[in-house]
Amino acid sequence: MAKNTNSSRRLKGYYEFSKKYPSRRGERPIHESRRAKKRERIKIILFCVFLCCLFVASFVTIKFCYNLSRRPLPETHGDSSAVTMDSLDKLRAVYIDNSFLDNSTEIDQALESASKNGFNAVVLDFKTQEGILTYESDLITYSEKTEYNTISQSIIKRIKDRGFLVVARIFCFEDSIAPQRLNAYVHEDAENTKIWFDDSAINNGKVWLDPTNSNAVSYLTKVVGEVVKAGADCIYLESVQFPASREGSVPVFTKDDKTLNRNLVLMEFLEKAVSSANGRPVILGLPLEAVNNGDAEKWGGTLFDTAAQMCSPIILPPENGDYITYIENNYIVMNDKAKNNFSTVKIIPTVKNTVLNDQFYNNLSSSKAESYIIIP
Repeated sequence: MAKNTNSSRRLKGYYEFSKKYPSRRGERPIHESRRAKKRERIKIILFCVFLCCLFVASFVTIKFCYNLSRRPLPETHGDSSAVTMDSLDKLRAVYIDNSFLDNSTEIDQALESASKNGFNAVVLDFKTQEGILTYESDLITYSEKTEYNTISQSIIKRIKDRGFLVVARIFCFEDSIAPQRLNAYVHEDAENTKIWFDDSAINNGKVWLDPTNSNAVSYLTKVVGEVVKAGADCIYLESVQFPASREGSVPVFTKDDKTLNRNLVLMEFLEKAVSSANGRPVILGLPLEAVNNGDAEKWGGTLFDTAAQMCSPIILPPENGDYITYIENNYIVMNDKAKNNFSTVKIIPTVKNTVLNDQFYNNLSSSKAESYIIIP
């Protein structure tokens, strides 16, 4: 019996007269142009690139979410109500001598007087001109009791309970104690064989900390950090300078001081001090000369705009004219000039107390100088 080759099922195929032929991606034209083939190939490549990008984006997102879920919650250290530059509107501070701190009655009287005269802050010496730390510190221990009273937590609390801010004054490189502890002397020669003194032995000359010495810089920044932890609201840095040469004795800091950029050294120190202040406002106290004209030996130029948020030039009474007016004029001019600064945003003059004028405090508080610091 002959095999029946005719099937009722219609087979799909193509013939000489067909326009399309079957393929894995559907029917395609038999006479497909090169342009169409190239377009098809580009579509396939773009689709593959899209899948790769989608995979990478998904992986990065999943990885980020995973790491974020495992990150510990941030811990808050210190007082959330700490004074910052943004929260500090006006600062009117008066110096209280360390000798008052051993008598609660004298402290209360000094605070009462400060309140009546419109002050909202007091200045205390946390590191003296001799280099003595007057607070409880782990950096230096003294074999004998010093003549200074310790600024204890109870004293700081007493001051703050009366509504005052605590401004901690720190003498920096002018220090006759730390150099021998840190081996950070200023020398008279590049070989470091002879220690330099700021005066003769007859006049009780003192040694200084070397601003180019890393041990000295590290020590001072640690002092700033400890003072902040002790409860200071603002840091007032003084003697941020290179010691000036005296007759017959020139201090030497490097093997070739002609290439030493003194201004850069001090600027870098101030950056580290501000970092150690942990957000507390840093005030740079310095002579008026350092703001206006500067000095190549002491500051390597001027220190008007530094990492310190506030600059406090010491304005002494003029030879002629009214002292209050002189303070007002400098306050206005320098604050206008500070508007173009990058870091230092405010000028707060440091003013000498004139005990002969009973109305000095009242006249100063009603002047155009909104902020000021009064020292003896």
